Amino acid sequence: MIIRHAKGVTSKQGRTGWPEGTFEDEHGRDGFAGEASMLYRAHPPTRWTRIDGNLKPRAIDSTAVEPTDRTDPGGVPSRLLYNEDVHLYVSRRRAPMSYYMRNADGDEIHFVHEGVGTIETDYGPLTYETGDYVVLPKGTNYRVVPDSPDNFFLIIESRKGPTGFPERGMLGQHVPFDFALLQCPDPQPILDEGSEYEVRIKRADEWTSVYYDFCPLDAVGWTGNLCPYKLNVRDLRAPYSERTHLPPSTYATFQCPGFWVVTFQPKPFETAPDAERVPAYHRNVDYDEVVFTHSGRLMSRAEDQGAATMTLHPAGIHHGPNPRAFEGAKKADRMDAFLVNVDAEKPLKWTEAFADAEDPNYWATFSDQLVPIAP
Repeated sequence: MIIRHAKGVTSKQGRTGWPEGTFEDEHGRDGFAGEASMLYRAHPPTRWTRIDGNLKPRAIDSTAVEPTDRTDPGGVPSRLLYNEDVHLYVSRRRAPMSYYMRNADGDEIHFVHEGVGTIETDYGPLTYETGDYVVLPKGTNYRVVPDSPDNFFLIIESRKGPTGFPERGMLGQHVPFDFALLQCPDPQPILDEGSEYEVRIKRADEWTSVYYDFCPLDAVGWTGNLCPYKLNVRDLRAPYSERTHLPPSTYATFQCPGFWVVTFQPKPFETAPDAERVPAYHRNVDYDEVVFTHSGRLMSRAEDQGAATMTLHPAGIHHGPNPRAFEGAKKADRMDAFLVNVDAEKPLKWTEAFADAEDPNYWATFSDQLVPIAP
């Protein structure tokens, strides 16, 4: 049984009608799905003057990352963030892979930020385009074959189990997308022989190369319920409320052991008089939050951060609206943006590649003490 208390100055309902002169601060468990209370503060909880320690909000321009696969057909993506459950990489491949890949560490979710081409797999080829999620189950042989030199993938590796979908409950079977939209490949075996073909296997982040005198993508048919598939963000249809701001979990696309993948997508702003158009401040104590900007900007930001910006908000420290976001949301009719959000249960570590691309001043953009407010 949920027992709800209300003390002091509060709104009638969370996420709506903040009392004059207050700032709503959500203190919750299990992301936004567990027990929660809203605190109404006299000051924004991000009104900090300095932060000492590793929990400060971080942001990078991931276009500054130069993975070896950008210049070398035999190169590999660059790892940026990782924990026991999930690793995040950037790939910027210009030319077809000179080898076939088999990941024995986990599933891969390739989000195509930019590019067109084909991913050849055991099961057959899957063409890709900007906005696609391409899911490659653990152990699948595959090769990326770009059709253009400009390709940019965010790769999300699930280390502890398969990629699945969140329970939909009362939303039914067609929201946030109809499962009939998932596209899986038809077999197109490559029956070439005589040349040398390399299958590069990754296990425990170490590499083994196995060589054949025939193409390893020689399957003439397949049957079962484990296969690659793709889904484009343009086909997502998340719920929307006219009267209240819905939590990020509403936009969940995939669920994997230890983390979620959420896709923020275009939506009209709430129109009810007491509705808040920006999310409450919060200190998501059970998840580290990563947001990758595909296009546009999140409603909690006051300015465009730029496509391919990646932010990290560690669990425990507040984040939420930029000081200028409140006025900006009042002037707009909708949020026109696609963003990929990864919420990880265990703390994420960052690599040298992430640190080299970091904006050292991002943490300060949350504080009206450090960012001038336009009159």
